[in-house]
Amino acid sequence: MENVMRIQAEPRAEVGKKISNRLRKEGKIPAIIYGENQESMAISLARNDVKTILKTETGANTVLKIQTNKSDVDAMLKEVQYDHLSETIIHADFIRIDLNKQVIVNVPIEVTGEPIGVKLEDGFFDFITREIKVKCFPTNIPQEFVIDVSGLHAGNSIKAENIPLGEGVKLISEPYKVICSVSSIKSREEGHPGAEAASKAEAK
Repeated sequence: MENVMRIQAEPRAEVGKKISNRLRKEGKIPAIIYGENQESMAISLARNDVKTILKTETGANTVLKIQTNKSDVDAMLKEVQYDHLSETIIHADFIRIDLNKQVIVNVPIEVTGEPIGVKLEDGFFDFITREIKVKCFPTNIPQEFVIDVSGLHAGNSIKAENIPLGEGVKLISEPYKVICSVSSIKSREEGHPGAEAASKAEAK
């Protein structure tokens, strides 16, 4: 799936707090592009463009074509910084990519259906891992992985290795990482290991 988004940016010859504050008052933010063994490039861009990237279906995995008056840069959004008082975006980091080289990204997981272990076997459903790490070419990054859990019985689980990734996508996460499971009442009372794993995952 090709997901290239074009955004406009301006090179920044000056850096510093004063310049950054002026940009923010104008509805822009300071940003930097780095990676691919090239010199970092200081830029500014519209704050709303970063918001638009984050709101797309592919979010931070969106492949970007950052256009400046100096050059066009293929990149992805690496990090966004917010003002801790207002939650306003104040800075962004972008990482250069080569469209002909594979990248490692986290892809979200969605589940569909009601497990048979919940519906007919009085089980409890645990959605433990909500994204997995994969490797693929930038324009082939999946938007999400959708798992049908309707056939999941009590005492069974779905692991990362069970997810159909699609052509050209390689699993990087631990294959035996539990994505979701259905525990029985008995295992819940004895201390369900899936619940413990979920707690550990949320703590990280």
